Amino acid sequence: MLYRPQVRTSRAALWSRRLGGIAVPILVVTLIEHRADLIETAYALLLVGVASALGLAALLLSAYGFHIIWDRGFVGARSASLGVVYGLLALTPAMLGGYAAATHPTLSDISTDWTDPPLYREVAFLRAGSSNGVDPPSVDKIQLQKAVYPDIVTRRFGIGTEQLFNAAKKVVDRNGWKVLQEVVPKEDGDRGRIEAEAHTQVLGAQEDVVIRILADSAGAHLDMRSSSRFGTHDLGQNAARIRRFFAALDAAVAESFGQ
Repeated sequence: MLYRPQVRTSRAALWSRRLGGIAVPILVVTLIEHRADLIETAYALLLVGVASALGLAALLLSAYGFHIIWDRGFVGARSASLGVVYGLLALTPAMLGGYAAATHPTLSDISTDWTDPPLYREVAFLRAGSSNGVDPPSVDKIQLQKAVYPDIVTRRFGIGTEQLFNAAKKVVDRNGWKVLQEVVPKEDGDRGRIEAEAHTQVLGAQEDVVIRILADSAGAHLDMRSSSRFGTHDLGQNAARIRRFFAALDAAVAESFGQ
């Protein structure tokens, strides 16, 4: 009678695959539903935290599973490998967020005009009762912004307010922002204004933008304010949004007016 040694499977490897296999769908469904405005940001962040915790558990179990497999000759290397893949996928948003939080200041409201930031109107109703209001940033926050984002300032153009408004509106439309309110200059020299709703790139969290266009001696200047509806740390999203907007605005102005 042939002796067949008992094949033992690492339970840690199996559970790493199972937990990782739960974490990834939770993360994916959460991101999809939040971007579709089906769940609130606070609830979405909670679910992302759950997915991250499961992903971390999957990684730890897979590491222990590999140890058991190597040390005792158990099977389960495939399950442990899948646990690593699923765990890393589930932890990706948390790792990206942690890196951004460590490399950016604790700000959630960025404006190009440090002394007289553009004011929100329609957004004031949308933020009623939320953690973040619509009041301009405090003096301390403005000083911090000036120190870390000295390039985010008022932009001046040698065209009229009507032309600058049209270029800015073109960029807003191309970005897919939801326009909440706009004041269209009837002729050059009139004030222009756009208030819109944007979203963060990964989680799809709602953030607000207001653009103000005024005439000056050289033509017109534009100020922009971008702020988060939720949380005290924007992970650098608002500053990045303003920079991308100005780069696109420069291209739109050059495209239309050759400046």
